[in-house]
Amino acid sequence: MKPKVVLVGYGRMGKEVKQVLEEKGYPVVGVVERDTGLKAIDEADVVVEFALPEATLPVLEYAAERGKRYVLGTTGHTMEQIDKIRKLAQRIAVLHSPNFSRGIALLKLAIRSILPFLEGWDKEIVEIHHRWKKDAPSGTALALAHLFGEPINTFRRGKRLEKEVGVFGVRGGDVFGDHTVFLLTEGERLELTHRLTSRRALALGVPAAIDFIMGKEVGFFTYDDVFRELSPL
Repeated sequence: MKPKVVLVGYGRMGKEVKQVLEEKGYPVVGVVERDTGLKAIDEADVVVEFALPEATLPVLEYAAERGKRYVLGTTGHTMEQIDKIRKLAQRIAVLHSPNFSRGIALLKLAIRSILPFLEGWDKEIVEIHHRWKKDAPSGTALALAHLFGEPINTFRRGKRLEKEVGVFGVRGGDVFGDHTVFLLTEGERLELTHRLTSRRALALGVPAAIDFIMGKEVGFFTYDDVFRELSPL
């Protein structure tokens, strides 16, 4: 039997996730929104959150008190909030990812595979999302930037510094999510691009995340851990 799910947040992404879960036989036993209580969590095996960052800690604390596993897709948290999330993951299993796309997981795998050859190359990342996205640059762009192990600059005003990764967000229209990693050196450049053509591609990664986290008791995990478990490599 599939685990019972409560959704936290019911915006565009929450609705897409609910549809995918129901199609795949995961019972959605409740939805928590800003004007509802948290009691629905009591009936669930796992909480799936796509909401605003300020919503996370109160709900996660409530879930931790009841031993519920947690899949967290909300982005835009401060470092202080991330630290608290990690601390709560010492009590329950938490999977936190800014992106549940298989394509982004493959992009990260590709970047890791060529890292040894990028000494002296400049790295820049540009992402584009719809006008309603509340955080910029995106959590996915920042996660890609962290792969390079160099200081990240999201506020450049002038020439780039040595050994920094510039990360820039563009907002407009109804773009689901584009991410391009630019690798530049003298006389040439590489552009590695991932484009979403539907929000459903993100939602399709959630069932695998639920199955993964249901097999864990405690700890902090990411979608990279899910992808590694699913990978044939």
